Amino acid sequence: MQDQQEIIIAAFKQFKLLGFKSVTMDDIARKIGISKKTLYELFKDKDELVLECIKCMLNDNQAQTEKALKNSINAIDQAINILMIMEKMIRGMNPVCYLDLQRFYPSAAKYLNDHKDSFMFQCISDNLKQGIQEGFYREDIDIEIISRFRMESALIVFQHDLFPQETYDIVKVNTQIFAHYIYGIASSKGHKMIESYLKKINK
Repeated sequence: MQDQQEIIIAAFKQFKLLGFKSVTMDDIARKIGISKKTLYELFKDKDELVLECIKCMLNDNQAQTEKALKNSINAIDQAINILMIMEKMIRGMNPVCYLDLQRFYPSAAKYLNDHKDSFMFQCISDNLKQGIQEGFYREDIDIEIISRFRMESALIVFQHDLFPQETYDIVKVNTQIFAHYIYGIASSKGHKMIESYLKKINK
């Protein structure tokens, strides 16, 4: 029998493709090849399984981000590397996933929001401070305001009314929003470096 972690990974693949609401416990059990009874022995209900999927996704994202923070050569390199991690995470993700969390799975939504307000906020604000010190970002940036702006702008890609998945590539939308952000905070020195990085991404 698969262990709990394998089931979480397999379940998240289905949720990512179809959304959290539309995939049932029956669907998951059938796809994995276990009985529904066994699934409920490992997870008391679907809410718990969704929460564990979100924890798994964010733990993996945090580990990759911390590695990128450590290995990046400057603030712009750092921001670009984190962008690539985010794009890997959202590639193939149904935008309805975020809406499903907010509407139907409050525990998972709270976990995501708490992670955003702590780890994500700290990463962005630290990157801004570093970029200002290196001369790549403008000195007049209000770190608190811009950090919160970046956090919220990163979630715009999941607003289906603005960017319906039938019309827009979620990864392309994410890159465009990031470019708007990074050019807005950059100094003239930073602009030249950003251009070279984004050219590589867009190829």
